[in-house]
Amino acid sequence: MAPSTPKRSRARAGRSRSGAAAPAPAPAPAPALAIGTPRVPRRAVPQQRPGRPGGRRDEARRERVQALCAAAVRLFLERGIDGVRVEDITAAAGVAKGAFYYYFTDLEDLTASLFQPVAEATEAAFRRCRDGLAEPSGELTAVYQRLAMDLGMVLVQHLDVVRLYLQERRGPDRGPRRPLRAWARRLEEGAIWLTEEARRYRMMRDLPSAVVAHAVLGAAEQVMVATLAGDGIGDPAGAVRDLISLVLDGTRGR
Repeated sequence: MAPSTPKRSRARAGRSRSGAAAPAPAPAPAPALAIGTPRVPRRAVPQQRPGRPGGRRDEARRERVQALCAAAVRLFLERGIDGVRVEDITAAAGVAKGAFYYYFTDLEDLTASLFQPVAEATEAAFRRCRDGLAEPSGELTAVYQRLAMDLGMVLVQHLDVVRLYLQERRGPDRGPRRPLRAWARRLEEGAIWLTEEARRYRMMRDLPSAVVAHAVLGAAEQVMVATLAGDGIGDPAGAVRDLISLVLDGTRGR
């Protein structure tokens, strides 16, 4: 007698009891990209960070990110943003090309991470300036001088990133240059706002705000260029402070 075929006691894996294929599990939603300062996206970091915060694996991750960022800045300054590829950065940082995409989505994401602390410091400086002007005892010149000191510290603390901004600020607004150009637009908006506040407090003649703002920005950029070139400008914060005093004196209401 031929052996009987045993009855199936369980449904096949991946099928429902009715025999229809079980629906595939819904994919997990993509993590939302956090936002740092306006128009400058915060760099996306791995959702599952290796190891506990402060541990050996977490420290190794931070070192790799720092190595990638340092290599990127160096190559951007040497070749220009458009002349650098992902593999150039990973080779200079001494990591595998695939490691780049564990920390950054693309070169624009990396550039955003470079400008994020600069943009945050700039926003904080404008906030302190706005709060100072809102105080009843706030004196316009003193508030602007404080802003100059804050922006001067941004220059001191982020020299290479500021140098990259000065090098690339006139380039096309695309790809890895977008975060840089976003910061440039924020500086322009801040300069126009400061000019309008000065006019409102009758500290400045009735001159076109955009003209004054771009003149101040142009002069400030030249001061930064001279400072980075070591042309005897002296203390960067003091140079920016002197520039603001010069502008206020030259455009003061009569």
